[in-house]
Amino acid sequence: MSMRLSERVRRLAPSATGAMAERARVLREQGADVLAFAAGQPDFDTAEPIKQAAARALAAGDTKYPPPAGKPELRQAVCDYLSRWCGLSYPPQQVCITPGAKDALALAFAALLDPGDEVLIPVPYWVSYPEQVRLFDGRPVFVQPRDDGSLKIDPEALASACTQRTRVLVLNSPCNPSGVVYSRGELEAIAAVVRAHDLLVISDEIYHRLVYDGVEFVSFASLEGMAGRTLTVNGVSKSFAMTGWRLGFAAGPQPLIEAMVRLQGQTTGGPASFVQTAALEALRGDQHPVEQMREAYQRRRRLMCDGLRALPGVRCSEPDGAFYVFADVSETFERLGVADADAFAARLLDEAHVAVVSGSAFGMPTHVRLSFACSDAQITAGLERIARWLA
Repeated sequence: MSMRLSERVRRLAPSATGAMAERARVLREQGADVLAFAAGQPDFDTAEPIKQAAARALAAGDTKYPPPAGKPELRQAVCDYLSRWCGLSYPPQQVCITPGAKDALALAFAALLDPGDEVLIPVPYWVSYPEQVRLFDGRPVFVQPRDDGSLKIDPEALASACTQRTRVLVLNSPCNPSGVVYSRGELEAIAAVVRAHDLLVISDEIYHRLVYDGVEFVSFASLEGMAGRTLTVNGVSKSFAMTGWRLGFAAGPQPLIEAMVRLQGQTTGGPASFVQTAALEALRGDQHPVEQMREAYQRRRRLMCDGLRALPGVRCSEPDGAFYVFADVSETFERLGVADADAFAARLLDEAHVAVVSGSAFGMPTHVRLSFACSDAQITAGLERIARWLA
């Protein structure tokens, strides 16, 4: 028989970050010494107390189906955590535990969007936002950044993008790929647009613990009047080096959370029971490992940015958060004979064996994303390779 896939799946683009990681893996298997700046995950291991909590849970038989919304004690721990670190106040019934923050986003879009509903997405954006919106028959509307190199949007541009079909604004601060962190004043200006156009906000705050040089992180739902129209998405993957554990959470208006729980009950059923026990230890246990990682990333950020700014035709600013540098490499295109960042990244991998992610996947084909979630030695070696390749 012929296999006919749905139009929904046929129009779904593969993850560009995953594709680059796979290309680098294949080259390594062929014997190449590939230095990867493409990974979106910490190079640190999960803290030992968290792993021990999971081991104890398994030994105790914590292997049964959890409630679709997540274990009650973990939902309460999320409330406590969001109160401590984000200034947010939620009861447990307004929290949903999910298999990763990505799944929380998918559940939210599935619960909110009818065909043709518009979702505002600031550029640059994380690769999965527009694809998930399209998957659930929504229409992504991209809001371009200011032309001052800040990689931030203006509230005026946001307001101009609104139509009668606009329902949702996606915010990501600290941002993947740019590392941009919006200030309180900037977020309050965005909140004014949200009120004026009666929008719901999905605020992806997965990097909220990873900010540098005293920059203030402000959770969007903490602003006056925003808690009732904001879904805060977060998780343990970045701050606690638990990417493979697949544990995220969302907090927001109860009707939306209840809809997401119904969807989860008919799809994944939620994260594994013992993983939820490990996440409980992460949120309630010793927070010192988070600060150790943050300090290491802060040092590596400077090393990466200083090295990139020394390269001919490469421009970048130091990110305020996350663990990426989003560098403008467009001035190298003519000299290299490439048309865009896709070709730049492909040649860099093939010829210098350095893996970066093209900015095309993030809405900016003039840029590439480099992760500094890797050792100082790897950053130094990779920058030296890029310098030789550009020369």
